[in-house]
Amino acid sequence: MISIKSLSGVTLQDIHDAFVNAFSDYVEPFNLSYEQLKYMIERRGFDLELSFGAFNDDQLVGFTLNGIGSWNGELTAYDTGTGIIKEFRRKGIATNLFNESLPILRENNISQYLLEVIRTNKSAHELYRKAGFNVTREFDYFTSTKEKISIDKNKMNNNYPIKEIKKPNWELFKTFWDFIPSWQNSIDSINRKSEYFIILGLFDKDSVVGYGIIEKETGDIPQLSIDKRYRRNGLATTLFHNLLQYSETDKIKIINTPNTFFPFKNFAKSINLTAGFGQYEMLLKL
Repeated sequence: MISIKSLSGVTLQDIHDAFVNAFSDYVEPFNLSYEQLKYMIERRGFDLELSFGAFNDDQLVGFTLNGIGSWNGELTAYDTGTGIIKEFRRKGIATNLFNESLPILRENNISQYLLEVIRTNKSAHELYRKAGFNVTREFDYFTSTKEKISIDKNKMNNNYPIKEIKKPNWELFKTFWDFIPSWQNSIDSINRKSEYFIILGLFDKDSVVGYGIIEKETGDIPQLSIDKRYRRNGLATTLFHNLLQYSETDKIKIINTPNTFFPFKNFAKSINLTAGFGQYEMLLKL
């Protein structure tokens, strides 16, 4: 008999064991260590009490790990990871997890549920669509190794100093944006683990006219933007080149850029940053 209940009181070790088991045959395997999983879910605002598990007696066989935070001004649950271990799939457990968690989320004043689904995962996309989720954006996922990235030094612009920024002016940075970053790339996500990131600013005298952020250990670049008045003169290329120097890994990735944002598509192509699996961002009003 499968029972659904909060993960309150469940150890992170048990969650990690179930997580590795559930994603062992996934299209893009999540071979995360205990520490990597802990970091990932903490960065995304993980709330143990508002996350849910499916239990076969005392064995955790399925889970939904929820982050809780503000999204577009509303208290939101974000699906950091839902998985069912292989032996218990096709038994309706994922649907039951979802259906039984919604009333509890509503009772805790959560007004919407946000998630992302890899585009190739058609079964999950269909499951959430039938549950009432709407696709809000389609994201691209760019990944490469440092050696494959090709930057034309002649296109770089070194007339604007680049300095590390310790205290970011987020309100200023927002004025540079063309789109709102995804949950994983949001200001809150970066602030939760700020010690893992390097923020570089481009300066025109004392004013920041562009910035980029890189997660040193993974090579993830969650945000990069230039003041609209300073674009098309090599600053993004210059900033990207400098960010690469801070990566402690050979891998570089920029995930969750809207696939309708062609200026970044063109920029990525110009530096040989290749597109991988993309995702759908999906939202359900509770």
